[in-house]
Amino acid sequence: MCKTGVYLAGPMEDSVEEEMIGWRTLAKQVFDSADIQVYDPTRRISFHDQIGEATSYIQDNVRNQNICRSIFRQDLQDIDHSSVVLADIRRSSGRGTGSSMELMYAYMKGKIIILWANKEDKIHPFYESIYTEKHYDVEDAIFSAVEYFC
Repeated sequence: MCKTGVYLAGPMEDSVEEEMIGWRTLAKQVFDSADIQVYDPTRRISFHDQIGEATSYIQDNVRNQNICRSIFRQDLQDIDHSSVVLADIRRSSGRGTGSSMELMYAYMKGKIIILWANKEDKIHPFYESIYTEKHYDVEDAIFSAVEYFC
């Protein structure tokens, strides 16, 4: 049975735009050329930008909660539609709390999980326990993910 798509997990909160988008752009080019469906959470970056834009404290909390829940549901739906999750877990790229949750969800759903880290990173034991493959070069990780598709 052929795989369905790849989800590009990685820090967005407290990350600069280049850290969020740079590696994903490269990945999308490779996956697009291999005719692999890509689910990129940065396509929802405008939702992230809206957090905190309301005019009152109460309005701000309700709006932020609704936006966060919407992002959360959509990201999990993207993972559900994917067979492979490619994740940037480098310590230098951002906090990664959401990515950790996404990876645990992917693991519980039996997804193929390919991690990209820096060699000097101390990887959390949970990450070490759930990945299918781990790479120290983004291109190696991307091309490894391609190998899982028909």
